[in-house]
Amino acid sequence: MKYFLPLLMVPLLCFSPCMSAYSGIALTLSDKRTIEVDLAEAKLISELNGYAIIAGRTCVDCDENTAIFLEKIDGPRGLRPLSGAEDEEPPEPERFASEEELRAEEDGGKEDASILDRPQADATDGVVDLDLSGERFTYPGQYRDYLTRELVEKTRMFYGNCHENSPALLWLSEYRTDKGWAKEEYLLVFRDEGVEHRYNPSRQPSIYATKNANCKELPGVSMTTEP
Repeated sequence: MKYFLPLLMVPLLCFSPCMSAYSGIALTLSDKRTIEVDLAEAKLISELNGYAIIAGRTCVDCDENTAIFLEKIDGPRGLRPLSGAEDEEPPEPERFASEEELRAEEDGGKEDASILDRPQADATDGVVDLDLSGERFTYPGQYRDYLTRELVEKTRMFYGNCHENSPALLWLSEYRTDKGWAKEEYLLVFRDEGVEHRYNPSRQPSIYATKNANCKELPGVSMTTEP
């Protein structure tokens, strides 16, 4: 199963062919090893329990927005760039209660168009033993509609020990809907047995974990949505 946050692109200002990203871009890890990625403007953000967290784009000479990508790292696993992590077994995860699921039952399974294409909206909570290399996730920042320039999304992203002192990626998003701003949370927890996906369509309980000194925020940028 694929898991994607909204993929947003700036509209083309002129009609020019889109070129694939450079191949074999080398990034140096914290232990001085290198990995090669096929991303333009690739930048290493962090390393979390066997995964490199990378910012980049899949093409050059195009107006695709920068996104977050994961790349599996071979060898010893751990939270390399962040210090002070406590080596302890995290408690069993508790599945978030979903108000959307309850409402969906009452509405006979109807989907509100305002929540389509949201971050991992179709993901199932729990640990999955899948290689997430190449998966693309939203880069943090403020997104404006490419036609109206109206602000339509505000997303913050955190990385490090952002969940029960465990290595994780956390997205806190707000989306403009017909009824106002709606909050969402998406969490990837990097456990030894796999990556745990936790999606909350109505609340942001993990915001308290962002106070952890080893949970760092990636500064956001201003972008426009895709046409």
